[in-house]
Amino acid sequence: MSAPEVNDDHEGSDCHPLAPIPAWWSAFLFQILNPRQVCMYAYLAMLCSQKDSCHPTTDQIRGDLGLYSTSMVFEALAVLEELCFIERVRQSFPGTRAHRNVYRLQPCEKTLLRLLEADLIDGALRPITRDGSSGGPSPESQRLIADGLEAMLAGDYPRYSAASDEDKREVLIQSLSASLGERQAN
Repeated sequence: MSAPEVNDDHEGSDCHPLAPIPAWWSAFLFQILNPRQVCMYAYLAMLCSQKDSCHPTTDQIRGDLGLYSTSMVFEALAVLEELCFIERVRQSFPGTRAHRNVYRLQPCEKTLLRLLEADLIDGALRPITRDGSSGGPSPESQRLIADGLEAMLAGDYPRYSAASDEDKREVLIQSLSASLGERQAN
């Protein structure tokens, strides 16, 4: 019996990955967010994957994620919003008098800038622990980080890469701030 043929062509398939969570965030995402917050972020990313935003109710989120109370939902959403993983806006919908929260994923640059400013990650995107130290990512995560930053920073990447470990944070903050400023100007 021969092995089944693997088809890497995902076109037309509803089973290919759709949630836009950068793989290179794996070096810090699971240390910055607790499991419930990661789950909430992945859930919202999946819902937003077909559009720019989503608007599930708190009860819908609670039920879909199997959480015991809506306070668990509110707590996770508050952290995601505070750290700029998501934006939450109250909005009314046409034809109804109800107002609902609309959730949008934030650009990677905005999230990284917030995490740097909050001293949750260092310039190499390593999570900073409570005692001020930072752990090192695995070699695979280091490669993903380098690839992700190179794509994000584009022309600024050589300057970032050449910077000392102490200066990487400042170079990253300057580059991300400039990128977000250009994005807002357009």
